[in-house]
Amino acid sequence: MQFNLNRRGFIGSAAASIALAGCASGPRRAGKLDHKIRLAVAGVMGKGFSDWMPMVKSGLAEVVAFYDADKNTVKRAADSIANEKRKGKLPKDFMDPTKVPFYDDYRKMIDDAEKLNIEAMTVSTSDHMHAPIAIRAMKMGIHVYVQKPLVRTLWEAKYFYDTAKANGVC
Repeated sequence: MQFNLNRRGFIGSAAASIALAGCASGPRRAGKLDHKIRLAVAGVMGKGFSDWMPMVKSGLAEVVAFYDADKNTVKRAADSIANEKRKGKLPKDFMDPTKVPFYDDYRKMIDDAEKLNIEAMTVSTSDHMHAPIAIRAMKMGIHVYVQKPLVRTLWEAKYFYDTAKANGVC
């Protein structure tokens, strides 16, 4: 997979990075984090890759956990990153996805959130899973960046909003 960034992708990635930087909890100095945002990823490849990769490339976030129903996605992400390193588009010491804890059940990853010190999460999975994953994460105090569609029903939208508000997350 080649990492191509068009105008829409840049704007979306920039907005996500700014949102996560603005919402992440933790020590701040003059409005800036004094550490990288500890990011969990739900949905490693495809749209997920184009969501989390720019956040890591920006230097503002570090991936601390991956979730995907397909265990082969981390290898594909590692191959893509290795290819970018060979082309000189990424530094040689850029992250190695195979060294990040991998979960094949998002519930276990979120249950381990405190141990992993997860502050934020991208949710780029099948549409019907966006709300269940994001709501469970928000209940743990984790900020979420969710791919569209955010929810499937008006009831989910209201519950999503209420959960975010009640837990003080974006």
